[in-house]
Amino acid sequence: MRLDAGLAVVERTPARATGGPVATLVLLHGFGKYHGHLLDLWPELDVGCSVVAVQAGFRIGPTAYRWFAYEDRPDGSVAIAKQEERRSRQALISFLDARRRDEPDRPLFLFGHSQGGMMALSVVLLRPGLIDGCAVLNARILPETLALRPDRPDLDGMPVFVGHGTADAVVRLDQGRSARDALNSMGARLEYREYRGGHELTAEMVADVAEWLRSRLARRNGMAS
Repeated sequence: MRLDAGLAVVERTPARATGGPVATLVLLHGFGKYHGHLLDLWPELDVGCSVVAVQAGFRIGPTAYRWFAYEDRPDGSVAIAKQEERRSRQALISFLDARRRDEPDRPLFLFGHSQGGMMALSVVLLRPGLIDGCAVLNARILPETLALRPDRPDLDGMPVFVGHGTADAVVRLDQGRSARDALNSMGARLEYREYRGGHELTAEMVADVAEWLRSRLARRNGMAS
């Protein structure tokens, strides 16, 4: 593990090559998890990408980290620790900026779950030019992020996958649907799916993300050939 832009990261190279340029897939875990939570999915996500698992910067226990603290309010809303969210977002964007400078011709994708998905969606809205696509599961768009982009960015066909559990009691289904609607209105090339289950990742979700990523890479390789 090494530190990059203040974040702990672990990188694995692809077990098999693709016919086109190798892409980079950045994994962003959820609240109370660590880099290994999504890195353990590597066999299912091995589609020829280099995989970089990023660990959030705020430690809350053994192998447990957060991107930002939050509190559920009685009215059903969620209050987040804005300073922590800002620090995490700035560190993540700095990390992605550095990857882009170092590998300008390599496609760069994000995959985030829960809070990691929220961070990924913030990158989509605030710095869409940094990445080539994004997949999120059981996540929402933070109102604080929308407030930073009142002009509603034109995503210009960016590929985005959004999946959500219909019984998710942590990030409600209506919040996932709101993210779907917002991304559609901004011009994303959106694939949206709902799954039976709650907030945890399922094998079906992971398989769908892997297939989505394979399709994106095959399309890019076809365009480059």
